[in-house]
Amino acid sequence: IASEMGWQVSDFATGLIVRDYKSFPSGYLASAPSAPDSWLVPEVEWAERLKEQQALRESAWDLREKYYPILKSLNQKTFPLCWGFSTTKVLMYLYAAAGDPQIFSPWWTAGVSNGWKSQGGWCTLSLEGAAKVGMVPMASCPEFNSRNATTETMALAAKRKCIEWWDGSEDRDRNRAIMISAYLLGLVPVQDHNHIGHSMSGCRLVSIDPLIVDCDNSWDAISDFGEKGLYRLKGRNAIPDGITVPRVIQPAA
Repeated sequence: IASEMGWQVSDFATGLIVRDYKSFPSGYLASAPSAPDSWLVPEVEWAERLKEQQALRESAWDLREKYYPILKSLNQKTFPLCWGFSTTKVLMYLYAAAGDPQIFSPWWTAGVSNGWKSQGGWCTLSLEGAAKVGMVPMASCPEFNSRNATTETMALAAKRKCIEWWDGSEDRDRNRAIMISAYLLGLVPVQDHNHIGHSMSGCRLVSIDPLIVDCDNSWDAISDFGEKGLYRLKGRNAIPDGITVPRVIQPAA
């Protein structure tokens, strides 16, 4: 659809800053250790596990369909805050899977992560904010404005936090294994893609050979480079340059 209408990636706001792994090496946050080898799904099992998952309809895409009015694509508008939207959406998936579906504010997640500056970042930056401060419903922060950071919203945010996650690597081949393992284990990765300067929430592993991944974009459903606002990536372009995999969330209060 995008190609038919003449849309280009440059027509939409993104905001990814390439992570400097020398300054921010894998595992630099205590709550985000590097994904260990023992956690990765052996490659020989990938194809069969994907087939089983698709048969059981247990992907984030299936959850998105179930709660579509809540989990449909968000819209970052003209703000360079994709890195806050991607993390927020992944955590929305985790809370929905835990029986607490709601729209969290990506404006809040980005704002509390970088001091309410309308500027780029990367996925680990926003996950750190979601871990330290927490998240709030969209109604509590419907726009990118520090005036929403009241005592009441700070207290509300403390009830919804990401507690633990796996960090990725500067090695893209390892990130490929981390991403595929996350999908096959029923987790949703946050994916940074340098070639389009964009961070997105994962959504669905479509195929392994060839590698095809659908990401949940933050350009609203009308800007669909895939289905209902999803962005389809193929081959080497589907491998993230930066990735985090949220694993543990604070139980709903």
